[in-house]
Amino acid sequence: MRGTRTSRLYSALGATEAADLALKELHTLVRSVGSMEELKVRTAEFVGEVLAARPTSALLINTFRELLSELLRLSDSGVPLGEARDKLASLIEHRLVKAREAVEDLAEMGARRIVGGSVILTHSYSYSVIRTLEKAVERGARIKAYVTESRPGGEGLVTAEELYKRGIPVTLIVDSAARFVMNRVNMVLVGAESIAANGAVVNKVGTSQVALAAHEARVRVFVAAGTYKFSVETVFGELVEIPSVPPSSLLSPEELGRLGADYKVWAPLMDVTPPEYIDAIVTEKGIIAPEAVPVILRELYGSWPPQLPEIEELLEKLKGG
Repeated sequence: MRGTRTSRLYSALGATEAADLALKELHTLVRSVGSMEELKVRTAEFVGEVLAARPTSALLINTFRELLSELLRLSDSGVPLGEARDKLASLIEHRLVKAREAVEDLAEMGARRIVGGSVILTHSYSYSVIRTLEKAVERGARIKAYVTESRPGGEGLVTAEELYKRGIPVTLIVDSAARFVMNRVNMVLVGAESIAANGAVVNKVGTSQVALAAHEARVRVFVAAGTYKFSVETVFGELVEIPSVPPSSLLSPEELGRLGADYKVWAPLMDVTPPEYIDAIVTEKGIIAPEAVPVILRELYGSWPPQLPEIEELLEKLKGG
């Protein structure tokens, strides 16, 4: 089961889709348990597996922190199982709705910054980016897009198809051509898996190279990401764990066998783009500079640094540790 879930979460194209998938599965789990103890243990196991599969997702981490805290509160209060299940299911449903609403709001804000005739380069797959460009077209802007293929995984192929369906002229390029086409581009627009407290952006590997090329070419870089992707953990100096995919994502089993055990293949899924290469972050609260991330975090959590429990601590409590 864990292997299947991990595969599905990795194959989910964007952070929003991955969170949507995980939360819907958790909603089903919450409704199926037969005791409070089972609810606590199975929820803890589920959350641990999901975060192991998608460790860079600030959306999942932030949402799970809220859900686990509420579950512990309900358990300590001695509420009946039925009431606990209803409250948790309702909270999950609320989080799903709020995440989608945030995408719609930030997409509207981003679309207003896109003028007619713009040529936009994007990397990998982001529903927030696609929705922003779609809204720009709905507002009457005639735009074109360059989309990198985004290996490993090739999510850019899906992005290119989705933009084409929405009537946006699109050109798919190999990742290494990003700098080559940059002089034809007016702006770069990418999504994010997580935004660190210093404004650094965790996104599909290759994003940092695109941002570096844009910086050198004096092309502005915008990141479309709701505030639910702002990472509290990085406030305390914790590093964002970068997952990788198996060597088979790049080479066939026959090729790997022929090359031998000493031949190393590493395919990281994410990288970190420094804030100095980011011009602005488009959120549902407005368009902000990377330096303003701590201000937003203070507004969200009421203090600086935020006083929030760690996920590992919550999981241990639920397991009885």
